[in-house]
Amino acid sequence: MKVPIEIKADILKTAMQEDRSEIRIIKGRIYYICSFLTASSFAVTAFIFGNQQKLVFMENRLFFLLIEVSFIMLLWALFARLKTDLTNARKCLQAREKLIRELNDKDEKPLDPFPDASKEKLTITENGLYWVVFLASLALILKICVVWFRVIE
Repeated sequence: MKVPIEIKADILKTAMQEDRSEIRIIKGRIYYICSFLTASSFAVTAFIFGNQQKLVFMENRLFFLLIEVSFIMLLWALFARLKTDLTNARKCLQAREKLIRELNDKDEKPLDPFPDASKEKLTITENGLYWVVFLASLALILKICVVWFRVIE
């Protein structure tokens, strides 16, 4: 039985809507992780040092540095994983957009709404997300410098 082009187009449009939703969710997770880890780092620093004297701070300096570096590493590791997912979601969206452009009435072969998107060349990149992660990392590094050199005063 031949499937009408309208049904094929509806299937592809629905899949494209799901891809767009997934892209928005992944970008939202990146923003959330950046803000959550940055705020968590400040909260952990306040909890560890609180109202301690400089002598106690000197004993905890390396522990503090280890915690802060682990926050930065966690931030970038999670970002790298989510960025890969975002890239793959974008590739799937582009592959489906290509399928919808190639639809025609004379095509007799069945529709495959899940094409191989591994060889897709991305036309839209999310380079702005690097700024978000970079600024979160910068805030953590500046906090390290301020707390670390607080002993010099």
